[in-house]
Parts: sequence; structure tokens; C-alpha cells
Amino acid sequence: MNDGSISRELYQFLATNFHQDWDLEADDWQGIVDNYVDADPTPAPLQLLAEQIDELRGSRQEPELKEFLVRQVGVDYGPAPLTYGEWLKEIANRLRLRSTQTGPGTTPPQV
Repeated sequence: MNDGSISRELYQFLATNFHQDWDLEADDWQGIVDNYVDADPTPAPLQLLAEQIDELRGSRQEPELKEFLVRQVGVDYGPAPLTYGEWLKEIANRLRLRSTQTGPGTTPPQV
């Protein structure tokens, strides 16, 4: 359950994409993010989501961040060998990258 410290949009992104069956939707976290972007490739919301991820990373140290993501948000993804903070940074970077590569006639990046 969201404790109110993150936006509803960020909570929904994390909880509905990195749930216990995430691996039925994609092979890795990059595929999950790409599927999310492909479903609604509007740049502004993707960039806002990336900013909110950065804010979340900056608001908690690693042990507290992991605890929050797993117990409060319901994330069921282990990012090893990355820490949760590093993983979130990679997600934010991918959202930013994909937000600049969306629109008519564009193809997904090979990242």
C-alpha cells in the first residue's frame, strides 16, 4: 500500500509492472519498461515518471528503499547485482531515453 510518499502514478508503475509474475510479461526489467512505454509513448508523462523515480532514490538510503519498495509498494523483483537504487536509476534513464524516441515513425531503441 502506498504510504503517500510517492505519487499514485509512480506507485502504479512500480506495483503493476514489477509484481510477482513480471517475468510472464517480459524477459527482464528493460522489457517491462519498454512494454510500458510502448503502451503509452507520450514523452511528458514518461519524463515526469523518471523525475519521480529520481526523487524516490534521493529520499531513502538503500536498506530503507528496498524495504519501502518490497513491503509498501509490493515490488517483487530482485535487481541483483544492482542495488535497488541503482536499478531505479537505470529505469529512470531508460524512461528518459525512450521518451525522446517515441512518436510516429520511430522504432524502439536497441539498448
